[in-house]
Amino acid sequence: MADDLNLFSGFVKSVAHSSVESLRRNKLPACLSAVALALTTALAMTSDFDERPRYRRFVLPEIEKAEKQFFDAMDEAAETSNDLWRVRYFIEAHRRAKAALRAIRSAHAMTATGRKAHNELIRYYESVDEELAIIRTEMSFNDSYDYIAEWQRKNAEMLPIRQRWASWVNALSQ
Repeated sequence: MADDLNLFSGFVKSVAHSSVESLRRNKLPACLSAVALALTTALAMTSDFDERPRYRRFVLPEIEKAEKQFFDAMDEAAETSNDLWRVRYFIEAHRRAKAALRAIRSAHAMTATGRKAHNELIRYYESVDEELAIIRTEMSFNDSYDYIAEWQRKNAEMLPIRQRWASWVNALSQ
């Protein structure tokens, strides 16, 4: 047996043997532990936990802050009359959209419905980033390109994606 312990397989056999022996000696605690594990797992899997209050308290403020910065920069781009400032605000809005996407990706929902809704928000900002990059590319080729109108048109198409997340967040808790 001493030579057998020098090998990995001998070590595994020894651990398995001692585990079986411990279970044989402690039948009642082992059975109670198995029952507790089974019940806890069953309750955890079937529980209808509503994480929205936690999400609203801890995750939502950072997301709202990042979104506000993005939408404020985009509003400034749409409202300014100076073309140079409009371009600068638009580029800043694109940078803010990327920052919002990073902030949203760093947050995590716990339940399946929460993750699904949160992934919709991530999908929205990935689409925003992609569309803004396309618009900026077109801006570099065409000086008379109405990029603000194009952004508003694309955003109107993408807003239903964000709305699915917003409806989950704003739904009444159970």
